[in-house]
Order: sequence, then structure tokens, then C-alpha cells
Amino acid sequence: MVVGNVGVLDGLGVEAKIGLVVVSGSTVSELRYRRVAPGVGFFASRMLLGGDQGLEALLEMERSSERAVQELASAGVDSIAYCCTVSGAQRGLAKDREFCVGMEREWGAPVTSTMLAAAEALQYLGIRRVVLTSPYPHSYHEAESRYLGEAGIETVAASGMGLTTAAEFAAVPPVEIYSFSLEAWRRCADGADGLFISCMNFDAMAAAQALEDAIGKPVVTSHSATLWRALALAGVGGPVRGYGRLLAEPRGDGGTPSP
Repeated sequence: MVVGNVGVLDGLGVEAKIGLVVVSGSTVSELRYRRVAPGVGFFASRMLLGGDQGLEALLEMERSSERAVQELASAGVDSIAYCCTVSGAQRGLAKDREFCVGMEREWGAPVTSTMLAAAEALQYLGIRRVVLTSPYPHSYHEAESRYLGEAGIETVAASGMGLTTAAEFAAVPPVEIYSFSLEAWRRCADGADGLFISCMNFDAMAAAQALEDAIGKPVVTSHSATLWRALALAGVGGPVRGYGRLLAEPRGDGGTPSP
């Protein structure tokens, strides 16, 4: 039999399958990750964020977390990333780690949160004093700074764009993220070891390498840290170049140091 389109014979094999628990209005993670790691399959489950999209709405959203993780585990994914930086920050380091361990115990797939991955990534790179930037109002930085402090990382300065909705976060192009973060670094970076750009609906990952080149220090974003940890947990060890030192270095067997 002659097949008209040989493409129909192509398989769908991937190096690993990674589940993403994402906030309902988020539009960056799936698109960016598929471009960065095309040999990995990414599968998302969404949690509805309604209301004013503020901190109270995030707490309500988290009632869907177990359902979202269960859905992804049922697809046989190799690891799961809980893609909301602020949610993890609100829990605090100890409870956030307990959250990830509990979900893994319940559903069988290793789980990381964005905030836990960020703390581990900063530790891995030897960053003990960090400049924090984000699209958020400044009040959001309080929980993130506390969390990092619990991991032994001092936030020496924090700058946010003052945006409040997922659509606003996603609309900021990487070139603006680059300029905003570079200005914040130059203004506040005395003695800092690196830069952390927060938010999983903010396409900072695309600016990470250029920022590293400009400041001469490691740059970690919510997206790069989450992907770094999720790949390690899934057993994917090869380097991912062009998005900063964190991803460019080969990963081990998933056993990164815990904060």
C-alpha cells in the first residue's frame, strides 16, 4: 500500500513527559518550554484563577491543586511542575516542600514547585545575595523574600513593574524585561551574586542569557529554574543552551541539593 504522506508514519516518541500545573490565565509556559526543549513532551492541567487575581484569589485557586496533579499523574508523566511562583512563596519553604513531597507520595510522580526549584537553583549556583525583579506589585515580593531567606538567600533589592493580571504579565516582551531587570540590577546590585526574575507568566527566560552576558553574574528565572528541576526529576540530563548558565550545565540524576 502506498501512503500519500510519509509524515503519518512518524512516531511521537519523546525523551520525557513533563506535567505542568498552570494558572488558568497563563499563556507563556507551554509555548516557551516547547520551543526550548522540543524533544520533551509538555502536558498541562489548569487551575481556575478568578476574582481580582490577587493573593486571596490564589488561595481559592489552590483548592484545585490536587485535582490538577492527579490529572497529570494519570497521563504517566515523568515529573510534575507546579507552575505558580507566588503560591509556593505564600506557603513558605517548609510547607512548600511538604506540599511537593505529599503530592508525590499521593500520586506517584516526582513534583517540584516553582519557588522550591528557584531556591534550589540559586543554591546550586552559589547565589547567597540576590536582586529580585518581577512584573508584580512590590507587596508580592515580601513572601518571596521570606521564602528565599528561609533557604539562606538574602534579597538585597526587589523591583516590580506593578502589574496585577496574567494578561498584563504575558504582554511584556522579553526586551522590556531585559531593560527593566538590567536597570534594577545596576541600581541595586552592590554585592549581589545573581539575579532572580520571578513569575511563570512572564517571558523572562528569553532574556536570561543576554542579561547574564550584560551583568557577568548568573540569572535565574521562574521558568528556567522550574524547567531545570523538572528535567532533572524526569531523568533528562543534557544541557539546554541559550537560556543562562543554570540550564547550560548538565544535570545529574535529579538529586540536586535541597535548601
